[in-house]
Amino acid sequence: MQTQGLLQESSLASLLQTMQTERATGALALESQNETASLFFLFGHLFHAAGPTGQGEDVVLDALSWQDGSFHFDPRAKLPPEETIKASPSELIAEAERRGPAPPHAAAADHAAWTPAAGYEDPGAYTAPIYEESVAGYGDNGWAAPEEPDLLGSDQQAAGYAPWNPPAPGPAAPAPIYQAPPRYQPVEQRPAPAPEPAPYRPEPPPAPAPIPAPMSAPAPIPAPVAVLGAPAAAPLDILYPLPAGRPQYEGLKSAFVDFPKLLRTLRGDQHTGYVRLLAPDFSGVLLYHQGHLLDARSTSAAARIGEAAFQAMRRSMDAGTGSLDVIDLAGETVEAIAQLLTSPLIYTGLLGRFVNFDALLAYLTEEGVEGAVLVVGSEDIGVILLSRGRVLGAYTQNNSTLSTSTTAVAKIAAEKTARIEVKSGAGALSAIDVESALSRAY
Repeated sequence: MQTQGLLQESSLASLLQTMQTERATGALALESQNETASLFFLFGHLFHAAGPTGQGEDVVLDALSWQDGSFHFDPRAKLPPEETIKASPSELIAEAERRGPAPPHAAAADHAAWTPAAGYEDPGAYTAPIYEESVAGYGDNGWAAPEEPDLLGSDQQAAGYAPWNPPAPGPAAPAPIYQAPPRYQPVEQRPAPAPEPAPYRPEPPPAPAPIPAPMSAPAPIPAPVAVLGAPAAAPLDILYPLPAGRPQYEGLKSAFVDFPKLLRTLRGDQHTGYVRLLAPDFSGVLLYHQGHLLDARSTSAAARIGEAAFQAMRRSMDAGTGSLDVIDLAGETVEAIAQLLTSPLIYTGLLGRFVNFDALLAYLTEEGVEGAVLVVGSEDIGVILLSRGRVLGAYTQNNSTLSTSTTAVAKIAAEKTARIEVKSGAGALSAIDVESALSRAY
């Protein structure tokens, strides 16, 4: 699809049709003399337009009348949450043509209805005179037309015979019905001659069986790491907050989004980050790394993790009641989030009243812990991502901007009833096959 050019070469009407056909997503910027307009598309759906004079369909109708100017399409532009256009591109184009100047053929119609003034001779209305034969049978040039020959004799006419008239042509004879030629009868094939037997060759003697190596003692199975703190505490039943990143798409209405196409686009673009769906009664997250879907999480009680969460998110997308965000993150941050989601606990059920939070962070740094610290307070949730003991980033649910400062999370941990957990180690991530998951009914 052409992303920039001149309106003299590619009119806005043709651009709208192309956007719809190719299901484009992005912003189309238009300029013509001192006028500008921005049109926003989501998978070919024109849902918003803005210009200096206002928003909505009038902006598009005005831009459709521009005869010159330039255009530029940005597929990565941030899409606004407003929806100011309900009509389809074809309806807008038809309305613009109705409002536009009269087409060239309208002048001919006006000429047909015009009545000339008295005495005016319209040169276009001239017709040749019709020459009538004179009473004497002579034309205007004095020549007499010959009489038609008498095909019947006078005696035949007296006998009552009427002149012969050829019969009117009857209906045409029907075309011959096509008959297929007889089916091809294959020639009987003779069986191929049997192959000659191969000459006898004695088989080589079998190789001696290898001498088995002496058995060694099996490697010891590592003992499970003991979970410290309060292992009997009930597990947290929350959807972990995610950090802010660079929004690729933000606030997309799920009713407009072709979910399978979006997922295939993210795979083709090798997306690294996450996709988040927020609906009135549902929340879901898809975690991506270089185009691979690493994990899915949802608030559905029956489908918390993995493909079950993916299918729950798919059902909510088809319901069309939520909004979708596609966020880009650094690969290192995505790996740390994967550990937050899947790594085993090493500390759980710790309460803020009993924990020196700064001392805990200092210990984790000394031990080079690879994982995350989660703090759940009464009004906020904080997360600290660790990479070999180093603070990769800290954020809270109320302020999701990544920061190397842990002050905001430490403030939540200072609450006496705050719950603190530490996760570390290799997680049990199993990538989800998107095409296979989409092929299954939900």
